[in-house]
Amino acid sequence: MRWPTYLLLGIVLAVGPLPSSNAGEESRQEKSAGQTSGLADEVRKELLDARETAWRSFFRKDLGVVERILAPELIAIQQSSDRWDNRTGVIALAKAMNEQGVQLLRLEFPRTEIQLFGDTAILYYTYIFETGLKGKSVVDGGRGTEIFVRRDGKWVDVGWHLDNGPFSHVNGGWNRLGEGLPAPTGTAPR
Repeated sequence: MRWPTYLLLGIVLAVGPLPSSNAGEESRQEKSAGQTSGLADEVRKELLDARETAWRSFFRKDLGVVERILAPELIAIQQSSDRWDNRTGVIALAKAMNEQGVQLLRLEFPRTEIQLFGDTAILYYTYIFETGLKGKSVVDGGRGTEIFVRRDGKWVDVGWHLDNGPFSHVNGGWNRLGEGLPAPTGTAPR
C-alpha cells in the first residue's frame, strides 16, 4: 500500500461512518427486509416447487420440462467448474445424462432461505443428492444460490451458482466439515 492509501484509510477511520443523507435508500432497505420476512406461504411453496422441478427435470426422459423451467438468458455456474454454462449447454448436459441412464435416487435441501423482490426471488440453500448409474450410486452435496423470475404467472430459473460449501472431497467421497454425508441408500437399478 502506498502512503496516499494509508492517508485515505486514516481519514476514513478518524471520521467514522457518515450519516445517511438519502432517506430513499433507507426506505428501500426497509422494504427489502420486509419482503424477506413477510414471504407468503403460497409463494414460498411455489418457489420450492419450481426449484424441485428444475433439479428433477435433468433426470426426466421428457426434456420439455427442463426446457420450460430454464429461461433463455440462463447463466449457470456449476461447482468445481471453471466455465459458466448457458441454457443450451445445460439442456445438452441433461440430454447426455438421460442417454447415459443416470438416475436421481435422492434429493434433499436441508436448509433454504428466500429473498423476494417483486417478481424476482433468490434462494440460498444447502443440497444433498444421490445419483445412480449401472448399479453404483454417488452422493454429492454443497450450497446453492438460485434466481427465479416470475413470468406469465410461473417461476422460471434464470441462473444459479453451486459450490461444495462446507463439504470437501476426501478419499473419493464427500464429507461435510465436521460430519460425514449420509451413506448412499443402496445400489442403483441396472
